[in-house]
Amino acid sequence: MRAYLINLAAAADRLAHMERAFAATSIPLERVPAIDGNALTLPHPGYDERLYHRRHGRTTKPGEIGCYLAHIRAIETFLASGEDHGLICEDDLTLLPHFEPVLTATLRTARHWNVLRLSGLSPGHPAPVADLGHGCRLCVNFGRLKGAGAYVLDRAAATRLATGLLPMWLPWDHAIDREWPFGLRACSVFPFPASQTDQLFRSSIQGGQARKLSPLRRWATTYPYQIRTELSRWIRRGLHYLRLKSARTLTD
Repeated sequence: MRAYLINLAAAADRLAHMERAFAATSIPLERVPAIDGNALTLPHPGYDERLYHRRHGRTTKPGEIGCYLAHIRAIETFLASGEDHGLICEDDLTLLPHFEPVLTATLRTARHWNVLRLSGLSPGHPAPVADLGHGCRLCVNFGRLKGAGAYVLDRAAATRLATGLLPMWLPWDHAIDREWPFGLRACSVFPFPASQTDQLFRSSIQGGQARKLSPLRRWATTYPYQIRTELSRWIRRGLHYLRLKSARTLTD
């Protein structure tokens, strides 16, 4: 398995940082050119602005579009490799010293998940199902897991997400946190073995605020969608959690 690093051409400092981080592991690192959302022209075939407004309830933010399309590019790069699993990374991570051994332990449970989250901006209400060593556990998340700085996909997930998540109508971390419509299963490692919160670099996509749409529009479209999504998350992941808790062993 190799790591696919999303990195803008202008962000040489971020690339050097991540090369140093992965040099301490045995995981090969492949750079995937990021997409500058500010250079995109709207309307764009990879972005459904009308549905984005209805589901996310905010105005368009070009940096979010570039980020989203870059993740799709990284997934497609992984699929072209022919490998069974791919580690997708953004370039502002801090890898904890136990990152690789915990990842190795988690891969032994790979038959139980298609999407594995390794970092986040929030815990996402993790419910542990297995011990991975170094104080980390394999978990099922009952809440939305914000941030998508590091995650592993198997080929089934990559194949379905690369096409099924286009055009964009949510930010990337929202979209990848909805695995169940694609018949996929998701887990996370918590505490996270990779940190997105060390603030080593200024965000390249968060500049400028995306304005919320009017309360009337959000109550009419966004909030009903969010309620349905959260109910679905609890039901689908609850069933997945029960299956994992009843399994004799989670490792291959």
